[in-house]
Formats: sequence, structure tokens, C-alpha cells
Amino acid sequence: MTAAEAAQAIKDGLSTNSILSSDNILLCPMADGGEGSMGVMERAFHRKDVQYEKIFIESVNHLGSPILAPVLMYKTDGSTITAFIEMASVCGLNMIPRDKRNLLRATTYGLGSVMRSVIESHGARRIVMAIGGSGTNDGGFGMLAALGWSFSNSSPFRNKNIPTFISGIDSASDRSVQSVCPHLKETEILVASDVTSPLLGPSGATAVYGPQKGCKRQDIPLFENALENWIKVIGHPDFPGAGAAGGTGYALKAALGAQFVPGWRFFASALGLEQEIASADLVITGEGRFDRSSLSGKLPSGIAEMCRQYGKPLWVVTGQNKITEAEYLRLGISKVFELSSLALPEEHPLQDAPAIIRRIIAAARYL
Repeated sequence: MTAAEAAQAIKDGLSTNSILSSDNILLCPMADGGEGSMGVMERAFHRKDVQYEKIFIESVNHLGSPILAPVLMYKTDGSTITAFIEMASVCGLNMIPRDKRNLLRATTYGLGSVMRSVIESHGARRIVMAIGGSGTNDGGFGMLAALGWSFSNSSPFRNKNIPTFISGIDSASDRSVQSVCPHLKETEILVASDVTSPLLGPSGATAVYGPQKGCKRQDIPLFENALENWIKVIGHPDFPGAGAAGGTGYALKAALGAQFVPGWRFFASALGLEQEIASADLVITGEGRFDRSSLSGKLPSGIAEMCRQYGKPLWVVTGQNKITEAEYLRLGISKVFELSSLALPEEHPLQDAPAIIRRIIAAARYL
């Protein structure tokens, strides 16, 4: 389900109780930088009456197939042309079927080409980028190559001259920035991300997120060695958040000077979520898998923080729960509804998720 679909299912469940009026149930679908972030921005624009244009830029996904990448163009401070880019819509994990994923050939080149286009062809001097949900692990090598950076001893991928991980950062020895995209230095880049992982190591980009992107266990050392070389080429030490989007976070900050902001906080601010929580009687949020990573700077922990601040009860609806009752109660979460365990024998936890949510929320005691 999308965030909007899950929110509507929760509202439908609450609305079956005649005590509650649907007018008193506010839907505020959220994102934290991954898939769905662009939809949240559009809802925020509509709510605040911000004028914007949705354009589509010719690019490629992370395996080199042509795509039309959506971008939101709007003005900040009255005059600065700003582009909002959702990385998941350019080289997102869910764009490629599981059996077709090949992390060794995945590249952020398409993301860089979109950035270059909004700067050169559309006059953007500010880029806001949500970098969750990526299907890449190239350290941002392809992105920088598309922006005009060149690296000695690295050969471009023969297919359409798109550089990929395996032909790039493992053999690069130094860099040249002579032909970098004009006006790139004048462009402010703001990155919305909730990942705090470094680039390297057991808690880094490859070890934590690589397997879900199709990285075979035996290939992890290959990526680690190449990304270690990448740090030498760029010349900036590893840092928390560098592992975001398969190391794209590293290139954005180390090479392009991007500023980072917690994804959940950015979108919460855009939607005025704190004010809505302050005036609510009950807050309900959702998470696909509720585990320890959900508590380390991600959306559920951010919402729990605001609920504690204003003394509001919080429920969590999740597909799978890995947090103990004692742990979530300490965070101020009153209830956790796990769809996989609450599904009836005839219900499929994934296919019937909206119906399960409606049923369990309608039966919950909340007054």
C-alpha cells in the first residue's frame, strides 16, 4: 500500500464507529525520503497553495533503461527556482523486478543526468532531493560522472556510455572536475534522508542495505574494497549518513557540499504535522516492518517524539512487528497492530492488507 492507501484504510476502520465523525479524522500521509515522497510534497503544495509545475525529464534508470523522471519545479524565497527530485522515481529499488536486479551494474548516472537537466535547461539553483528507496550501491559515482566529473583509470560502461559501479570506482585513481556542469557550484542542494549509516563497515551501505538490493554475500567484500578506494579518490572521510542510497549520500555531501536534513522532519514540517498532532486526541502511524531501524531517526520515532512532547497517545499499524511491548511502551506508543499475526486464516497479510486494517481498527478500543 501507499501511505495514502494505508491512511484511508485506517480512516475507514475508524469511521465504522458511529461515535466518530469522519470530519474529525484527518489524513496526513507521510514519507521519510523514499518512495511516495513526491506525492507528499504535492499534497503539501496544495495545502499551502504553492504554485508548482510537474515536469518529466528524459533519463535512464539504474540499469540503463530509458525513463521519464518526474520533477517538481517551484520557487522559494520568491525567486529561486527549485527542483524537487525523488531518487526512488529515477533509480528506485522497486523499479526493477527482484529477479532482474544486478547491483554490480547498477548506477546513479540517471540521477545525475536529471540534476544536470534541471540546472542547465530549467534554471534551478536549488535542488531538494529525497534519496530513500534506491536500488544502487555505487557511492554516487554515476551521478558525479553525469554531472561532468571524470576519473582516470575507470572505463565507462559500453552500453550507452553509462558508467557503472564495476567499471568505475574500483579502478579510479584520481578525478578531474574541468568539465563539471555549469552553475553546479551555484546550486544549493538539500538532501532529505533518515539513514545514519556510514559508507563502509558492518553498519555501512553494502552490509545493511546491499542484500535487499540483490547483493550476493560473496560480493560484499568487492563493494567494500571499491568504496574504500572511492573515499581515497574523493578525499573526504566517511561519516554518518554517507551510506544513504548506496553511498549516494557520501557523494552528495563530500563532492557536492549538500546539506542533510532528517527526512521525516522535512516532510513533517512541509505538512504542518506538529501542529496537527498538538490538536489531536489520537495519532495513528504506519510502517511496513516495525523494527529497531524504525526507532533510529526514522518516521515512527519522529512521530513518537512529537506525541510524547504533546502528551498524545500513538498507535502503530505494521505488517510485521519486531519491537517488544516494553520497548514500544517506553517510547509512548500505546498499541501496535501487526497485520501478519492479526490476519484471519482466509486473509493474505499482503493482498488483503487494507481489509485487515479496516477490520482491526474498527474493533479496537480507542475511547
